[in-house]
Amino acid sequence: MNIAIIHTGFAKYVVYVLRQIKRTNLNSKIFLISDKENKNYSKYSTFVNISKISSEDAKTFKEKYIHLGKSNPNYEMFCMLRWIILRDFMREYDIKECLHIDSDILIFSDLESALNPFSNYKISLAHNLALTMHIKDIEVLNEFSKYLLFKYTNENELNKLKDMYYKTDRATNGVAGSISDMDISREFFSNIKETIGNLSEVVNDSIFDSAIVYGAPEFEMLKKGKYEMKKIFFENKEPFCNYILNGENRKIKFHSLHLLTWTKLFIKKLSDCKDLNFNPYFINICREFTSFKSKMKKFLATARCKRF
Repeated sequence: MNIAIIHTGFAKYVVYVLRQIKRTNLNSKIFLISDKENKNYSKYSTFVNISKISSEDAKTFKEKYIHLGKSNPNYEMFCMLRWIILRDFMREYDIKECLHIDSDILIFSDLESALNPFSNYKISLAHNLALTMHIKDIEVLNEFSKYLLFKYTNENELNKLKDMYYKTDRATNGVAGSISDMDISREFFSNIKETIGNLSEVVNDSIFDSAIVYGAPEFEMLKKGKYEMKKIFFENKEPFCNYILNGENRKIKFHSLHLLTWTKLFIKKLSDCKDLNFNPYFINICREFTSFKSKMKKFLATARCKRF
């Protein structure tokens, strides 16, 4: 199995993600498509220089992209651009089948076995979101890449995106209201004629996680204060969560855990196969510290610009 992660910059949690893939998929080829080659990454993956696989489509998308939201514009643009980069990577390396995962997803199963129920689909996703994406036909990914370009180069389509942001309550929702790759992904994969495999569906009492913060009412949740996550526990180094919908009580194995946004704090702990528990005060402190660092970076960058 070929496994690809696209990530820029250095982040310690990516090391744990790569290490976990290597533990569970010894015979897989793991590619990290990145701008920074790091010895910690290189223990577990093959480095692919992101700048050397950028096509004309990627350049065009960068030029045409218009940010609609209050989130970081470079971050949102890159999240969309990576699907074009993934297509170009598969073409360049002549890869016919590939699993792409976000850089904050932990894998706990042998993927050849876990993905076997989806072998008849050209592409499989979790909730029609290209966050965990099993590609068996690059043409579907090519169509998705062309659709991204279409959304930002066609005037009518771009106006639809603007209306989605400015003429709804999105503009008042802060960062959460930004137009993102998840919006484009959901729109594209919900409307194509091709039948899509659903990785977020329970198959043989197992599932791929779309996001650890979502799960109710199907799954038992661990809630403390304003924070909530699936109540994950481990047996023989495999993660489970109890399925409780309609009074059921059966444990479901998770092939993967997606630790997005603030839940990245728990990537190392879960990669060490420790049952999930958390202190909300610790999360608050970490988030405040991260926010402070971000503000300081912006302040220092502005100060440097003023000096020169």
